[in-house]
Amino acid sequence: MILGFFWVLLAAIMLGFYAFPSKYIKRYEVANLWGSFWLFAMFIVPVLASFILVNGLGDTYAQVPSSVFVSVFFLSLLWGIGNLLWGISISKIGMALGFSLLIGVATLVGSMIPFFMGNMEQLQTPGGMVIVLGILIIMGGIILNGKAGLLRESNESITSDSSSSKNMKTGIIMCIVGGICAAGFNLSYHVADNIGHIGAISQEQFGNAPWIARLAVMLPSFIGSGVVTVLYFVYQLSKSKSWNKFASIASTKNIVLIAIMAIIYVASLIIYGLGAYNLGPLGTSVGFAVFQTGCIMVANLLGVFSGEWTNAGGKSKRFLYSGLLAMTGGIIVIAYGNFIS
Repeated sequence: MILGFFWVLLAAIMLGFYAFPSKYIKRYEVANLWGSFWLFAMFIVPVLASFILVNGLGDTYAQVPSSVFVSVFFLSLLWGIGNLLWGISISKIGMALGFSLLIGVATLVGSMIPFFMGNMEQLQTPGGMVIVLGILIIMGGIILNGKAGLLRESNESITSDSSSSKNMKTGIIMCIVGGICAAGFNLSYHVADNIGHIGAISQEQFGNAPWIARLAVMLPSFIGSGVVTVLYFVYQLSKSKSWNKFASIASTKNIVLIAIMAIIYVASLIIYGLGAYNLGPLGTSVGFAVFQTGCIMVANLLGVFSGEWTNAGGKSKRFLYSGLLAMTGGIIVIAYGNFIS
């Protein structure tokens, strides 16, 4: 269990840092950067890694009912939609509030629904109830974080006119819907591994290590999400007539940096899957809550150290630190609940 929590927290830290190389990408429009990133992250990196590393990939999938792949594909499409809605909404409400809202909603939906997808009996045990309590404590911390973000936006006069106020409301709605959709990532993983047993087949019949088996589990999810995100950015590139940016002198360096971002991103999700596997039957509930919470904490701490909260005001910072403290407490409660279950 300790190893499982270690993997999940490591995955959260990696996901919090994966976009850092984008600061050094030059002469690309937003569509060039993120269109290329999603192509690498959803198709090139996971497909190549799966075919190179996973033994018996096709034979593994041949033993899984087609209904499982249909469910995984649908849920991963939602994951892709959630990614896009979040990207659009942060331009309206800011990174701090957008990150907290989307991950908060995704945490609640993505952590609780797996209880009702084959683990209902666990929900009624002392361990299951403690885990739910931990999730609720984390949600309280996320709400405090969201309040801190709103106060910060107010102090920085981002919502000073009616147009900005309308953008804020639209952005919040998009972020909430995006959070519900983004939970599709964890739910698709739960269906593939806990219901389709792809990981177990890959390990037991073809001798793959647990972390390599996670590639087999997650590959269909990457493909589903990639269909949505890549098609969207193809449309954006055509609309903005930005295809020629790929011919810029900085393109080789940019593509290398984007490939590094994609490798870190995919590795973080695979490591999360390994952590959820080590956490046992409730791994997709316990692990996802810790994973998402860790991402919020890393993002906010990076924001503090980079000066994002310098002009936020004392009240906003108190809400921020209270939220981080509550989320830390929630992780501890969840760990205890998983231990006694």
